Order: sequence, then structure tokens, then C-alpha cells
Amino acid sequence: MYTAYFGLKEKPFSIAPDPQYLFMSDRHREALAHLTYGLGDAGGFVLLTGEVGTGKTTVSRCLMERLPENTQAAFILNPTLSSHELLATICDELKIRYRKTGATLKTLTDKIQEKLLKNHKENTNTLLIIDEAQHLQPEVLEQLRLLTNLETNTKKLLQVILIGQPELQTLLKRRDLRQLAQRITARYHLLPLNKQEVAQYIKHRLSIAEGIRALFSTSAMNTIHKICGGIPRLINLVCERSLINAYSSNTAVVNKRIVLLSAHEALGDDYEVTPWWKKPVTKIALVVLLIGIISVGGYFLGSYQTQGNTLKPLAIIDASEKKLNDVKSSNQTDITSEIVVNSTVEEIKNDEITNSTADKKTNEVLPVDISAQQKQQEVELPITESTPAPKVIAQQTPVEAKQVKQEVQVKDVELTQVEGVSDELLSQFKKALNNEDDANNTIENINNEGVRNQEIDPIEKMPLWVQNGIPQLRFEQHIYASDGQGWVKVNGRDRYEGDTIARELILVEILPQKVVLNFRGEKFTMSALSSW
Repeated sequence: MYTAYFGLKEKPFSIAPDPQYLFMSDRHREALAHLTYGLGDAGGFVLLTGEVGTGKTTVSRCLMERLPENTQAAFILNPTLSSHELLATICDELKIRYRKTGATLKTLTDKIQEKLLKNHKENTNTLLIIDEAQHLQPEVLEQLRLLTNLETNTKKLLQVILIGQPELQTLLKRRDLRQLAQRITARYHLLPLNKQEVAQYIKHRLSIAEGIRALFSTSAMNTIHKICGGIPRLINLVCERSLINAYSSNTAVVNKRIVLLSAHEALGDDYEVTPWWKKPVTKIALVVLLIGIISVGGYFLGSYQTQGNTLKPLAIIDASEKKLNDVKSSNQTDITSEIVVNSTVEEIKNDEITNSTADKKTNEVLPVDISAQQKQQEVELPITESTPAPKVIAQQTPVEAKQVKQEVQVKDVELTQVEGVSDELLSQFKKALNNEDDANNTIENINNEGVRNQEIDPIEKMPLWVQNGIPQLRFEQHIYASDGQGWVKVNGRDRYEGDTIARELILVEILPQKVVLNFRGEKFTMSALSSW
């Protein structure tokens, strides 16, 4: 319908698992490598899990197209079967002739074992792929394990690949299935696409359909990533509906508005993009910001009031000076009184300058507590014939405080003990300073260690004492996940990141193709599997 309008040869966003449209991201390439490893000489079980719609079935179809000519494969899509039905389905897929009526489990098992032995003599590998394996019953999985018991000295005659949702991992953790879990030689969990890979996925699909121009804007592709979360199947549904709506509205390029409308039509209300101001995270951030503003405002308001209290003694002196000026203006005829008043004012100013100079030297503002008895002093200047000059009555506010001189430098700290400070308190203060220096040195050493370990060499480039010091290691299983939940099987035991593999040998990190180890403080890398 819309293919001719956009110049496409076919619908590029079909949800059918067409291997031709498989986008080989780093995750899908790694998943295909793990499935290919299951075709090797080791045999046994291979496990591929992932969320719904991440492309597990498409990867398995791509694997089927890459099978060697000497491989006979049986592909089971509906595993909701009993043990008897599963064996009958395997016989049908491998083209094994058996009596349809009256066939027992033993009859079907014998027929399958005969087929496996015949393929082995003809140098033909036998592969069984089960999709949606999370629906298998525990007794059916146990029957599969019994089929893999047929083996030679070097390999298993039946290789099984289990593909399913994350529930399959939970199923295999059952105690009665621990024997099967121990035979899984490779595991991989397929994760959704990230933001950059979603844009590449859309362009890849359009190019396979021979699209010669960009049909989705950048904002539209970013919106698709937010709505679909990187799930390829959901991306196909939204893109398909977006192209139909763009065709209906005669629009050449799909924009963000069309994507939002199409997502509502294709996926329902649950997949609508919530505006940022309605998200719970945004509401919590606004509440925290409001609390922070109130706290900072209260702190500065308290500091301002404290500073205003320390300036009250100077305000008292200014009031005394003003009252002396009033007395001076009312008694201009008395030259002696004027001289005395001027000299008194001059003395008060000198005292103010002296106090301010002393405050600058000490670099410390002492708290002043003004009680009801320490209010503004009164200035009495009685001028009579018997009194030759006015007398200024001024009493300073009593302030009782002790100054502690402390000089702190960047490298050396000098402490001066003053009166009232005990030797025990002084020693505790010195000890606290020393601990702070030790903590700073420790942080600096950790930073230096992190810089030194940025580049990690393989084991072949490490010194001989490292190569000869580590024990013999055999990596038998490997599952990598970008969320840090991967693990490897080393010498028959499951190991996770941070585990101690041997004496003084620690598993630091699990990477897609290798692992990082630490031996006596030296980091190096090794291959994640001993044989691929």
C-alpha cells in the first residue's frame, strides 16, 4: 500500500523472523557466535535467552542457513508437549520411520539412538533446536538429557540448543534439573538495542527494502527508542504504523508527532511517552530542590542575624556620638564645653578605630551577648556655672572570651596551646590531623592505581613469574551480559565477577570474548573459553 509511495520494494518492518533482515548488532553477533559454538566437537546443551521480541528466533533461523552440509537439524517451534510427543516430533523432524500406533517411549528412544549412530558413522552431525523452551516440562527436559547420554570418547552424538525467555534460566535452577544444567557448555542472554543501535536498525531495514532516502527524522527515531525500549519486534510495529500514517497524511518524512500517534494505535495506552514534568523522578527532584532552597535560605538568614548582633556595640557608640552633637549645638556659647565635647567624640572615634584594628589582627569575630542590663548607655552632659566642662559617662559592654591562635598551613601544621586547653585535647586534635593526611594519601594511591590499570595486557605479555605462578585453568562455559550478571565455568565450577578462582587469583571482570584476572596485584586477560 505505501511501498510505492516511499519507493520500497517490500514492507521493511514485517514481524516475520526473516534472516535477510537480521541486524547484526554487537549483541546479536555474540549470540550467533555462542550458537555456532554449540555445533563444535564439545556437544551437549547451548542456552540462548532474552526478553520477548529481542530477535532470538531470527538468530536461530540465521544459524539454520549457516549450517554445514554434514549437519542434520531438527527444529521444534511448539515445545508444549509430553515426553512421548516430543520424541515422536524428533523422529518426524529427523525423518525416522516408526509405527504410529502403539509406539512406546522405549521404541521411540531406540529409533532415535539408531539414527544418531548411523549419522555418526556417516560423519554427519545431528542438531536439535527447541524454540520457546521455557514451556518445556521438567520431565521432558530430563528425557532430553537422557538422549544426550549417547556419546563417544570425544563428542556427544546429539547437540541441543535451547532458546527461550528469561524464565528458562529460572527453570534450569531447579534441583532436579541440576544434571542438565551442568551439561550446558555455553550461555548467552540477548539484551535490547541501545539508542544508537535503534537508529542503525531502522536504517538497515530500509536499506534491505531498497529505500534510497531517510524516511524517519532524528527526533522520530529517538522517540521510537523511548517507546519501544530497544525491542526489535516493538520497533517493527511502531515503524510499520508510522509509515502507514505518513502515507495517509501525504508526509514524506515520519516525524515525532506521527510516531506518538502510531505508538498509541499499535501498542495501546501503556506505551505512550509520559511528559518529563509528569514523571515521578521529576517530581521527586523538584521536591528535593525546594527543600535545598529552603535550607540554604535559612542558613544565610541565620548568618545575617548573627552578624547583626555583633555590630550592636558600634551602634551604641554612634548613638552616643549623635547625642554629643546635639549637646554641642545647644551650647555653642560655651567654648570650653565645645572643646570638651569635640575631644570626647575624638576619643570615641579613636577607640572605634583601635577596636577595628584589633579585630583585623585576630581575624576573628567574637560572639556578643547583650542582656537587658547592657542596653544603650546614657550620656549625661550637665552644663552649669559650677561645672567647667561636660562629663561623658560611657561604659563598654563586658565581653568575656578567650582567643585561640591557630595557624594551619598546607604542609606543616603549627599548634599553639593556650590557657584552658588540656594536653589530652591537644593530642587528640593532632591525631585527627594525622589521620586526615593518611586518608588523603590513601585516596591518592587508589587514584594512581586506577590510572595504572587502564591498559590490561594478555597473559602472554605478562612476566614469567605471573605465567608460571597461576594454576592450569580450563574455561568450559561462558555467558556474558552487559548488565554485569554474566559468569563462567572454570575447572568445573561456576565463577562470577569478584570470585577467587585459585590462591591469590581473582576473577575481576567478564568481557564478551575474554575475562580479566588479577594475580598478586597484576591484571591480565585470558580467552573466555579454552576452545571455541
